[in-house]
Amino acid sequence: MRLNIITTALLAVSLVAAADNSEIMAEAKTAFQEGRYAKAVELWQDLAMEGVTAAQFELAKAYSLGQGVEQDPLQASYWLEQAASNSTDFAELSAARRDIERGAEQLKAEQAAATVVSAPAPQRVATPSAVTSRPAQVSNTAELTLGTSNPAAALAAAQTSNQSQSEQNAAAERSAQETRADTPVATSNVSSVDVGSANFDTGMRAFNRENYSEALAQWLPLAQNGHRDAQYNLAALYANGHGVAVDFTEAANWFVAAAEQGMAAAQYHLALLFANGRGVSKDDAQAVYWYSQAADQQHVLAQYNLGYMYANGRGVTQDDRAALNWFEKAASQGDVDAQFIVANRYSDGRGTAVDMAQAARWLQQASAQNHTRAAYQLGLLYRDGNGVSKNDDTAFKLFLKAAEQGLAEAQREVGASYLQGRGIRANTTRAKEWLEQAAAQQDGDASYYLGMLLQQGSGRQEELSRAVALFELAASQGSANAQYQLGLCYANGTGVAVDEAQAFQWFEAAAQQGLAIAQYTVALRLANGTGTAQDDAAAVSWYQQAAAQGEVYAMYNLGFMYANGRGVPQDEQQAVYWYQKVAETGDADAQFNMGLRFETGRGVKQDDKQAVYWYQLAVDQQHSRALAHLGWLYEKGYGVPQDEARALALYQRSLDARVPRALTALGMFYKNGRLVKADDKKAVELFTQAAEQGYATAQYNLGWMYENGRGVGRDLIKARDYYQLAAAQDEPLAKAQLHRLLNP
Repeated sequence: MRLNIITTALLAVSLVAAADNSEIMAEAKTAFQEGRYAKAVELWQDLAMEGVTAAQFELAKAYSLGQGVEQDPLQASYWLEQAASNSTDFAELSAARRDIERGAEQLKAEQAAATVVSAPAPQRVATPSAVTSRPAQVSNTAELTLGTSNPAAALAAAQTSNQSQSEQNAAAERSAQETRADTPVATSNVSSVDVGSANFDTGMRAFNRENYSEALAQWLPLAQNGHRDAQYNLAALYANGHGVAVDFTEAANWFVAAAEQGMAAAQYHLALLFANGRGVSKDDAQAVYWYSQAADQQHVLAQYNLGYMYANGRGVTQDDRAALNWFEKAASQGDVDAQFIVANRYSDGRGTAVDMAQAARWLQQASAQNHTRAAYQLGLLYRDGNGVSKNDDTAFKLFLKAAEQGLAEAQREVGASYLQGRGIRANTTRAKEWLEQAAAQQDGDASYYLGMLLQQGSGRQEELSRAVALFELAASQGSANAQYQLGLCYANGTGVAVDEAQAFQWFEAAAQQGLAIAQYTVALRLANGTGTAQDDAAAVSWYQQAAAQGEVYAMYNLGFMYANGRGVPQDEQQAVYWYQKVAETGDADAQFNMGLRFETGRGVKQDDKQAVYWYQLAVDQQHSRALAHLGWLYEKGYGVPQDEARALALYQRSLDARVPRALTALGMFYKNGRLVKADDKKAVELFTQAAEQGYATAQYNLGWMYENGRGVGRDLIKARDYYQLAAAQDEPLAKAQLHRLLNP
């Protein structure tokens, strides 16, 4: 079908027609780059009329942006459709369509600011990235529900004030297949030629010369006589205010005339009028009807908008399956925005079962058309191996493609890739460059990563302060990681003055979002009363939440809280439960605690073999206290065959831990010269270290050394004092020695 949408139409053969098309395109490109837009448009227009697809694309963009010509979205739409019908280059089509949409939005904003009613651009009902309806547009002319198939009768109906709304709605649902009446439209104050001398192409040439009144004069009698293309073009003249005042009601009259003759473009624009309430009463059911008529003729924008109507339950019962069906039809025709939406619906399982392979396939097609967000999302799939084979190289290339088009999330991923050496050689400098770009767009996660980089850099105060500012930006956007880091900054005075209360607030904000390390930190600060009131019960609650996420330190401290009855009733079995969970992760402290519990029978049945098992696991990690306790078990032969040599070696390795029982036992080895050379001074030194910690056996032995002058000068007073300390702890030998010393 020939598309005679309001256009610059068939001019005479250009004077430069003999020139090579590629040379003319090059000349036009040069003119455009030099700012000579009108010249570029002139050259593109000549080639476009000859059917050169590339020129048609460029002309569409020029009209959409008003560069070299008056901004005119309908003209842009015409040339885009002309180009699309001759091209399989969906990437160029997508780029041009986005330019047109931006131009339409810009035009609408400018006209709204001037309080001038705008013409209906051939725009979508929904934005490409999210299916949300645009605000309804209102005409400054009489509102009209199209109650008949005939434009003249429709105009008359608009002038009938006593027509009921129910009658309007009933008539509006009439089929497009009705026989049209031949009554000419009563277009007031418009000059026209006789129908016999009217010529459509003459009207097109007049239009291209911007002689709109002549174009209207040629098309009006043809339109009144049923010429479908003339009817459509008249509608567009009224919609754009070319040669006449903007009048959406009159535009609607002519759109319906062409629509009822089966013109898909007219059906689509008529549906837009109903959907937006421009020139007609807003009526989503009528919009759906006309979208359906055009969509059945493979009109891609109608298919897209019909998908939108089903997705949002406008004019029809909400139906995700039907929405997907129409979006997929538009996507199959190469509509890049539909491809992106279809991909997301397969990813989310809306209207279909979740199918990541299908999602990836549609994202692939949209990305091939330079859809920025599609490239980014496809990169995520390749990064994670979701619906496609994991491929970091491909993921990086896709992220880079989207990043170079300015998408902040993609710039962040490129930066992260350079940081981690994922799909590209690690390069901190390049990472910082990309993260800076994303952070400049207020991307929270990028700001967080950049802040971390600055903190790890030179340590200059200005960089640390900027890191705080970046964390604050990310934290204000809800980044739990940034909130946690901001808490650390205030806690440690990194880039900001120390403020424990502020630190707690940020830790708590991150904890409330479920960040396990933050939950643990909040619990620890509540337990210690740091930056907040001390509250063991609240601490236990946060420890429990962090522990449920596998935070090892939280599990360990939860065991401690149960063991000591802090914030919860004392419960040794619960303490063992949490210690064991931590011990099984390989934590040496927890392994030591498990050994201690089995050695003493606290919360478990006493079992020396189990004590040896857990102590040995901790010893394998050089846990000093475990060395000391395992040495004791080997010396006594508890849970293992007695082995004094191994015990001695373990005691010696545990000296840094200063475990009283081990110090005392090792002192006895030196006192008695057992397996080592006797050394009373060394024995006294070891006994003293243990006695100072209140260990009764060491106090007794130190008293004996003073009484007998072994390793120290004989001193009965000191001997008495140490015996008394030990006796106070019911040490039986100390009691006996003290009684003997005091009763000679």
